[in-house]
Amino acid sequence: MYVRATAFVLAVLFGVGIAGHALPAALPLMLLLTPGFLLLTGILVAVPSLAADGRRFALWTAGAYAVTFAAEAVGVATGVVFGEYAYGPTLGWQAWNVPLIIAFNWVMVVNGAVCIARRIGRFGTERGGRLALPLLAGAIAAAFDWIMEPVAIRLDYWTWAGGGIPLQNYAAWFVLAAALAAFHPRQLQRACDLGTTGRLAGLYVVLQAAFFGALRLVWHFQGS
Repeated sequence: MYVRATAFVLAVLFGVGIAGHALPAALPLMLLLTPGFLLLTGILVAVPSLAADGRRFALWTAGAYAVTFAAEAVGVATGVVFGEYAYGPTLGWQAWNVPLIIAFNWVMVVNGAVCIARRIGRFGTERGGRLALPLLAGAIAAAFDWIMEPVAIRLDYWTWAGGGIPLQNYAAWFVLAAALAAFHPRQLQRACDLGTTGRLAGLYVVLQAAFFGALRLVWHFQGS
């Protein structure tokens, strides 16, 4: 019941978000709500994951948050990780010029990518499966970033030096997501097969991707 209700709420919220971002009059409010929206929806998705494997998932989440935040901080300061970029004010409170919410969304995207990969590949626990699953999850995360980037730039989530998105960014997304996926809790990976945990986690990534993809289409047909 929780998963079905949450899935419905998430679909409605993202649908409202698409409409709100597409309407110039509502856009400032949508941007103001963005950090809280990501935090709230991410928590809703994380609840069943914590219920399925509380301690291990909590430890993985904390570790993944620390790793991705550190990568972002080094990336912003040096440009050696993703390329030269800087965050705007849209994503809210920052530390070391990195929004606090960005690493949390990283965690939710990788978690969902693992569950999507698990459902696509039906990987076993042998060595080949343990290698293939993180690689597919990394590819899914990188594809998600490709869909997101033009919208994120336009909404001032971040900006790239020179205006172009470097290929280095997608490579870094793939490597970092694959590395985090390799340490994803094994019990939770099994739950991704048919369990409610995996369905909701994967749906969250699909809805986010649909949100960014829909805005790209709307702006294209609006000629803006």
